Amino acid sequence: MSDSSNEISSILAINGSPRAGKGATDVVVSRFLKGAESAGASTEELYPAKMKIAHCLGDLDCWFKHPGECRHKDDMPAVMERLKESDLLVFASPVYVDNMTSQMKKFFDRFVAFTEPYFEFEGGRSYHPRVGSRQPKVVAISVCGFPERVHFDPISLTFQRICQNMHADLLGEFYFPASSMIFSSPEKVAGQLEAVEKAGIEAVSTGTISKDTIEKANRDYVGDPELFGQEINEMFRTLRESHGNS
Repeated sequence: MSDSSNEISSILAINGSPRAGKGATDVVVSRFLKGAESAGASTEELYPAKMKIAHCLGDLDCWFKHPGECRHKDDMPAVMERLKESDLLVFASPVYVDNMTSQMKKFFDRFVAFTEPYFEFEGGRSYHPRVGSRQPKVVAISVCGFPERVHFDPISLTFQRICQNMHADLLGEFYFPASSMIFSSPEKVAGQLEAVEKAGIEAVSTGTISKDTIEKANRDYVGDPELFGQEINEMFRTLRESHGNS
């Protein structure tokens, strides 16, 4: 990481979508990275779905038998090195069953090998000790097929707690409900995506993201959620009928 706490020159995005570059999550992440690149940062996007990342076994050998070393010989240690070298981390996942995807959860579960087992008490709760001297900066991104923003409550809380556990600075959260509209009605989300791109510029240029930009990126665009649901249902019925006749 760079020496200045506000300087952001390298960004690593972890995209937990199982579609790995083909879905709505990637559209939003790409706009943030586009803004960051235009401001001079180097960016990289990794997909756990495309990587060899095994499930944590919970045996804690990485704490006691071989401290800092996981028994799995896969891609995770190299990913962690990239995380340590990056000035800003983007954590992105579509909402699956009210939270992040299994690919993303598996990635976070493996963090245990790169922490210390000891407990520290701070701000009314217990943590594992801070790893390294720097405070990471993080941006969280998620999309959801349902039209109401309430569906982001669990994943938002999860991202916030992960950042607290990492002793990280969460610069902003960007949530896109009714994610099919990113493709079916791009004009209705154009302003929000422009704000996400601006957020990437601001993050690199100033080390922060303004409240105004975050609010613009999260501005509602769905309209009537029930009507949206009826339109989606009609589309699904048509798809079922077409597949049944094929």
